[in-house]
Amino acid sequence: MTKPVWEFARVRAAREAGHRGLSLYHLTLHGMVHPIGFFAAFNALAAVGFSLLGRPLVGVAAFVGYCAIDVINQHFIRRWLSGAAEADEDAGFRRLAWLSAFRFSGYLIPTAAVALSGRPGELLFFAMQACTLLAVAISTAALSRRVYWGFAIPVFAAIIFVTVLLLTPPAAAAVLISGASLALLMTLMAEGSNRTVNVLHEAFTDNFAIIPQLETARDQAIAERAAADAAREEARQAGRAKSNFLATMSHEIRTPMNGVLGMAQLLQRDETNPAQKERLAVLIDSGEYLLSILNDILDVSKIDAGRLDILPASEDMRLFLERLVGFWGPRADEKGVALILDMKPGLPAFALIDALRLRQVLFNLVGNALKFTDQGSVSVIADAMPNGEGAVLLHIAVKDTGIGIADQHLPQLFTRFSQGDESEMRKFGGTGLGLSIAKQLIELMGGKVWAESTLGQGSTFHIKVPLAVADGPAQARPAVTDSAVSAVGGLQILAVDDNAVNLLVLDQLLTSFGHEVAKAASGVEALEQMAARPFDLVLLDIQMPGMTGVEVLQQLRAEAGPNRDAPVVALTADVTSGGRERYLELGFTEHSSKPIQIQELMEAVARAMAAPAAKRQAA
Repeated sequence: MTKPVWEFARVRAAREAGHRGLSLYHLTLHGMVHPIGFFAAFNALAAVGFSLLGRPLVGVAAFVGYCAIDVINQHFIRRWLSGAAEADEDAGFRRLAWLSAFRFSGYLIPTAAVALSGRPGELLFFAMQACTLLAVAISTAALSRRVYWGFAIPVFAAIIFVTVLLLTPPAAAAVLISGASLALLMTLMAEGSNRTVNVLHEAFTDNFAIIPQLETARDQAIAERAAADAAREEARQAGRAKSNFLATMSHEIRTPMNGVLGMAQLLQRDETNPAQKERLAVLIDSGEYLLSILNDILDVSKIDAGRLDILPASEDMRLFLERLVGFWGPRADEKGVALILDMKPGLPAFALIDALRLRQVLFNLVGNALKFTDQGSVSVIADAMPNGEGAVLLHIAVKDTGIGIADQHLPQLFTRFSQGDESEMRKFGGTGLGLSIAKQLIELMGGKVWAESTLGQGSTFHIKVPLAVADGPAQARPAVTDSAVSAVGGLQILAVDDNAVNLLVLDQLLTSFGHEVAKAASGVEALEQMAARPFDLVLLDIQMPGMTGVEVLQQLRAEAGPNRDAPVVALTADVTSGGRERYLELGFTEHSSKPIQIQELMEAVARAMAAPAAKRQAA
C-alpha cells in the first residue's frame, strides 16, 4: 500500500518505530523523508505568491532554488538513513542540524530580500513563511533539540535582520522583545515534548528488547501445548486400548474358567465319594479365588474410567449386617476367633445404600481382619448419627485383635498393589488391591475410610458414609425357590456359543436337569436353527465373532418366525460392559454371567420362563 504524502513526520516516525527497533536519530531521518513531488507542490505555491506580489522572475528563481535545495536535502537524508543503524547518534544529529540550517536559510533568502522593500504585502508574505518554517521546526523538536535549533535559528535570524533594517530602534526593540518571548515559549514546548518522547522511546526500546524473549516463550508455549495435545491423545488411545484389553482379558479368562468351573460343578453334583467331593470343592474354590482377583483388577479399571456407578436402593440395615457376619461366621469358627456384631440403637431400620458395593467393602475389611487375627475377636460395630433431615451418617468400624500395623506402614495401606509389610504379602497372599478399591468405592459414595492400629495389639478400620433414610424395603426381584427351578423341566433349549467347551458345559448341565439341548456355534447358525424349529428358550452368548449376541437378538425380534417371542437369556463373560439391567434394556429376557454358576443359571432360566409373553413381545 502506498504511504500518503501528507502523513505527518511524527506519525510516520511512530509507525516506523512499531515495525523495528529504531534510535531517535533513525526515527528523525525517517520523519524527514518525503517525495520530491511533495516539496515541488509547496515550492510552486511560493512561486505563485511571488508572482502575485509582482515579482514573477523572483518566483521562478525561488522555485528552482527551493527544488534544488530539497533535492540536495533529500539526497543526504536518504544516504544517512541507509547507514543510520550503525551511525553514531550524536554525530548524526550534528550533521542533520547543519543540513537543516542550510535548507531553511535557502528558503528565507528570497522572501527576506523582497521584504526589505518595506511594502506591507511583501512583509506579510515573509512573516507567513517564517511562521510556516517555525511550525516545521517545532514538529522536529520532539525528536531532537539540535535539529530543532538547526531549523529555528535561521528563521529567528531572518526576522531580526528584516526588523533591524526596516524599523526605527524603538519599534525594532518592541518586535524583538515579542520575538524573544516567542522563542522562549517555543523552546519550552520543544523541551517538554523532547523529554516526553525520550521517556517513551526508552520505554519502547525496553519493550522491544523483550520481544525475542516473548517470541521464544510463545514458541515454547505452542510447543508445550502441542506436546500436551499429543500426550492427551496418547493417553486417550492408551485408555481405549486398556479398556479393550480388559474387556478381552475378561472374556478370554472367563471363557476357559467357565469350562473348568462348569465341569467341576457338574462332577461335584454327581459325585458320591466324599473325598472326591472335597477335592472338587478345593478346585472350585481356587477357580473362584482366581476370578475374585480378576474382578479386583476390573473394578480398578472401571473406577479409573468413571464407569462404576453407585446405585442406591432401600436396604434393611440389620439384615444386611447380619448376613455379612453370618457369611464369615464359619471362617471365624474355623480359626477359633470370635466374630461379634454390635449394632447401636442409632442405626436406622432402612437406608438407601448400594448394597453390592458396600458389601464388597465390608467383605474386604472383615476378611482382612480374620486373615490377620489368630486369636481373640473381630468386631463389626455399626452406628449412625443424624446428618440433616431424612439422612444419617453411617459409621461402621471393623476392630480386630490381630497382629496390628506399624505406624510407618499406615499411609500406604490404601495404595494399589501394596500391603502394610512385604513379608505379610508373602505370608498371607493377596493382590494389594482390596483396600484401594474399598477406599475408592467409599469415596464414590461420598464417604471416607481410614485405619487406626498399634503393632501387636490389633487394628480398627473405619468407614463413614452419608445415607438417606428409607421408609421400608425396596421392591425386590422375586426370589426363585429350588422347587421353582426343579419345576422347570423338559424344555427345548438352543445354546449359542462360539466356544466348544462352553457348549459342552451347557449341554451336560442342562441335560442333567432334563432339558433337550440344541447347539449353535455362531450367530448365523443360531438364526438358521431358530428359523427352522421352535424353542422354549434360547441361551445366547454375547461376544461372538462375526455376529454378536445383541445383533442376533435384534434380527430375531425384527423378523417373523417361530422363535420371535421366545425368551432369550444373555450369557456374558465381559463384566466391563454393564450388568443385568443393561442387557434387560437391550431386550433380553434374562441375564446370567460366566463362568456359569449352576444355581444362578437355573434361576435365570426359571425367571425367563416365568416372564409373561406380552413382556417379551414388548421387548
